[in-house]
Amino acid sequence: MMGRRWIVWASGLLMLMFLIQPAAAKRKKRTPVKPQDTFISVVLSEKDQQRFDYFYLEAVKNSNMGQYAQAYELLKHALDIHPQAPEALFEMANYIGFLGNDSLAQTHYEQAVLRAPHIQWYREVLANYYLNHNQLDKAIGLMEKISADAPENTDYLRGLLQLYYRNQAFDKSIDVLNRIENLEGKSEALSMEKFRIYLRLEQKEQAFDEIEKLVEEYPNDLRYRVIMGDLYLENEDKEHARQLYQEVLNEEPGNVSAQLSMSTYFEQIGQPEQARSMMEKILFNPASDTGTQLLIMKRIIQDTEAEKSDSTYVLNLFDKLLEKPQENSDIALLSTQYKMHKQMGEEVITASLRQVLALNPDNHEARLQLMDYAFKRNDYADAAKLCKESIEYLPDELAFYYYLGASLMQLDKNEEALQALQTGVEQVKENSDKKLVCTMYGCMGDIYHEMNELEKTYQSYDKALTYNPDDALVLNNYAYFLSLEKKDLEKAEEMSFRTIKQNPQSYNELDTYAWILFIQGRYTEAKIYIGESLKNGGDKEPNIVE
Repeated sequence: MMGRRWIVWASGLLMLMFLIQPAAAKRKKRTPVKPQDTFISVVLSEKDQQRFDYFYLEAVKNSNMGQYAQAYELLKHALDIHPQAPEALFEMANYIGFLGNDSLAQTHYEQAVLRAPHIQWYREVLANYYLNHNQLDKAIGLMEKISADAPENTDYLRGLLQLYYRNQAFDKSIDVLNRIENLEGKSEALSMEKFRIYLRLEQKEQAFDEIEKLVEEYPNDLRYRVIMGDLYLENEDKEHARQLYQEVLNEEPGNVSAQLSMSTYFEQIGQPEQARSMMEKILFNPASDTGTQLLIMKRIIQDTEAEKSDSTYVLNLFDKLLEKPQENSDIALLSTQYKMHKQMGEEVITASLRQVLALNPDNHEARLQLMDYAFKRNDYADAAKLCKESIEYLPDELAFYYYLGASLMQLDKNEEALQALQTGVEQVKENSDKKLVCTMYGCMGDIYHEMNELEKTYQSYDKALTYNPDDALVLNNYAYFLSLEKKDLEKAEEMSFRTIKQNPQSYNELDTYAWILFIQGRYTEAKIYIGESLKNGGDKEPNIVE
């Protein structure tokens, strides 16, 4: 009756700004804004001003001490005295936003900015608030005012630039880049950025102009000549493109960018053999990094697949590449994937997977694939060895403990299997795969039963079902073992019937249910279900009689 189981552009945005921290979060202590700063404000009587100052300053003090509830109440008192005080409105906005009233918080920020228009800090925070609440137009409008009031502040200009990018206002982005260039002087980074934007705007003449300026200003940087060649190639001026690529290669024969562009040139003029030859040069160019090699190998694979060429050429390239020292396992992994795609057989793929692990012992997928092969050929000793090695590198991965336990169970090493599974469930976390955890506890229950430790058997099954109440194998084994003891038969029948509802044609589960009905004395029902079990492939001789 028992079964076995097997498993197989937020970055850099608004560099001058930061997120508003909620009132209940730890905040940097800040010197309170003084009421006498330049505000558009109602003049209070001396007494009211003193009262306001007291409550506001006490609120700031409490906030700095982390006593946010008290600070909130003190701010309310301060605003009762002086509802138009921008410093109090601004502070209160933080609390209101934290409490979830975004609309009211925004109103408070806006009122603070209206009444203290010269405090840049308030405007910066409001602009960021607009941005975080998907009010991009308002954020842009406010940042335009901020940068206009501080025209020489390039941080503000770069913040505005990022907003324009986000809004895809590329024509305005050019204007901002020109303003930054006027302040900081011409630079490679700014020119390249303008070049990219001109391309986005399909203003190729201006894009050419920027690259030409870079070629003139940085004659020793060959990248710009390659980029200019790419522009010519894109615009069907292939001869000018070839001349520039060749010019670069004459100066620097191993220039990877020029080789890449030249290979594209050969493809476009219909010379695939020369394109392939150039790609091979790139592959074995000492200056080529792994990313470039991967790009080229994927292009070659795509081409050979389209041509339905023999795989020998691709395999030879992989072999030559892997003869050289590798900075990571990416090439070996692509080679393995290609061999699997070509269905090259377990022996070849296993050797390739071993090569991946030699370069990157932490590769989870390679280890699981090797274990899958070991289980398919019933080589449980090799599977157990691989699992133990895998646990050393990936001690938090539950699957390896499960596979180790399953392998050792097949090798009749139940005590070792139990130890492996117990160690495994100690690694369970809140986000662990609940079905896998259930299976591991189920295996522990099976082992305990073979050891005749029935109390621990049922404890393990109960634990398993807390992770997956519908696990058919756990339910089936639990029900069957209870029935053997003629114990809790109603519970056993209920669990067994749940397995039949899940798998109405499973002869093993039908047989279990028939047996439980039989020992309950429900012979007619038992006969029906044992008949269904036999019909679905169960034992030829029934285990029960009428």
